Amino acid sequence: MRYLIYKFAATALTGLALVACSPASEQSQQQAQQGPADAAQAQLRTLYVAAEYDEDTFRLHYRIAVETPSWYHQYWRFHNGEWVRMGSGADGPDEHGLYEDRISMMLDDGSVEGFRRYGGWMLINPGMRSLDSAASAEEVRAHPILGEQMGRSDVRKFIPQSRTTNRYTNPASWQDVKPLEEIAAMQERGEFLDLWQWRAHRSNPIGYADNTYVLHYRLSSEGRGMYTDNQADELQQPAFMFDEEKTGLTALSWDALVNREYSQDDWYYLDEENAVPFAAEHKWQEGDVLPFRLLREPNGARGAIRANGSHADGYWRVTLERSLASPNPLDSKALEPGEIYHVAFAVHQGGVGARHHDVSLPHSLGLGVDADIVAHYSEQPMQENELQWHAVHIINPGQVDWHWLTSQHPGAGLIRGNVELGVQQHHEYLPLFQRYIERHTQQREARKQKQ
Repeated sequence: MRYLIYKFAATALTGLALVACSPASEQSQQQAQQGPADAAQAQLRTLYVAAEYDEDTFRLHYRIAVETPSWYHQYWRFHNGEWVRMGSGADGPDEHGLYEDRISMMLDDGSVEGFRRYGGWMLINPGMRSLDSAASAEEVRAHPILGEQMGRSDVRKFIPQSRTTNRYTNPASWQDVKPLEEIAAMQERGEFLDLWQWRAHRSNPIGYADNTYVLHYRLSSEGRGMYTDNQADELQQPAFMFDEEKTGLTALSWDALVNREYSQDDWYYLDEENAVPFAAEHKWQEGDVLPFRLLREPNGARGAIRANGSHADGYWRVTLERSLASPNPLDSKALEPGEIYHVAFAVHQGGVGARHHDVSLPHSLGLGVDADIVAHYSEQPMQENELQWHAVHIINPGQVDWHWLTSQHPGAGLIRGNVELGVQQHHEYLPLFQRYIERHTQQREARKQKQ
C-alpha cells in the first residue's frame, strides 16, 4: 500500500513539475529580464544565472540585486593600544558589516546520488558549526579522523555517503566518518561535489574565485589559496601593512571603514603587491585599520577559476571562467558539451557567514542541451544582453537539516522512498516553502524555551 501511495504521488507531482519547471521557457526568460510577475514570488530574492562555453572554456555569469554590498571582510583595529580582530559572520550579521558578500555554486556530474533531487539540503547535518546542535571544538578535536588526523575543530558540509550509512537518505552522523581509505576511493571515483565560491574580498580583487569541493568535509582544491591570515606568528598583531610608497597610506581609518567610504577602486584590501612587513615601532594611531587577510596569487587547481565582479546600479555582476577540462579530477569536475549537470546556489550578503545565507533548490545545467540553465556555445564571450538568463529564486534555509528531513519532516517517507521525487516537486512554490521553514524555526525556538 505504501509503495502505491508513493507511486501515485510521484506521478501526480511529476506531472505538475513538467509544467512548472520547463527549462528555458519564455516565462523564465521574461522573469530574468523583468523580475517575477507573481506578487508572492516577487518577494523572494532572485539570483540570475547565465552560462556559455567555447572549445576550451566555460563561463558562468551572475546578476543579483544587493542594496548594501560588502567588499569588506575582517580587519585589525588599533584600539586602546592593542590590535583587535574585527568582523565575524559566523553567528549572524556582523554589527559593523565587516563580512564579504559571496556567491557559491555546487556542481554534480551525477556521481553523488540524491544531489539532483535535494541539492545542498542533503549536506546540512546535526553537529555542523553555527547550528544550535553544533559539536563543540573539544568533541571535534578528539575525533580520530576530523580532529586527530585532519586537525579540525568544527564540522562543515559533508555528503551523507561519506558516513557509515546504508543509504544517503538515512540520517548521517558527523562522527561516523568512513575510514580514510574508503574516502580516498570515493574521491578517485569522483564521488564529491565541486564547489565554486566567489568571494567579494578574499578572491575578487585579484581576479579569482575559490575552487573547493565537498566530500567528508568542505575542502580546498589542490594548490595554494588566494588568501591567508595577515597575522604574525604567535603574536596578536598583523604581519603586513600597506606599502605607503605604492598606496599613499600605511593604514585605513576605522570610522571611514564602518561608514563604508572605501570604494571598489580604493585600497580596502591588502595583497602581496601593495604590502610590506608590519612595523611594530610605527606610531600607530587610535582607529588605524589593516586588513586581516593577505591576498596572493594562487596556483594549482585552487586557482583554476578566474573571476571578475563589480557592483553598480544596485546589482552585483560577476563572471567566472574555468577550463572545460578538470584542473584536477580528484577535486574538480570536468564539463563536456552535450552533457547535463546539476547545480545549487547560495548567496551570502548583509554581513553574514557560515549557514546564514540564502540557498536555491537544485537546478539542471546543460552544455548546449535543454536544461533549466542552458550554456550556449559562443566563440567569443557574450555581452550581458546576449546571454540567456535563468531566474534562480533563493530562500533562507533556517536550521533545517538532513536528519530532520529524513526522519521527522512530514515528507520524510517520500524522501526515503525509492521514487523520483525531489525538493523541486515537494516545494516548487517557494513562498510556501519559506513560510514552512519559518514555522519549523519557531517550533524549535519554542521547544528550546521549554527546556
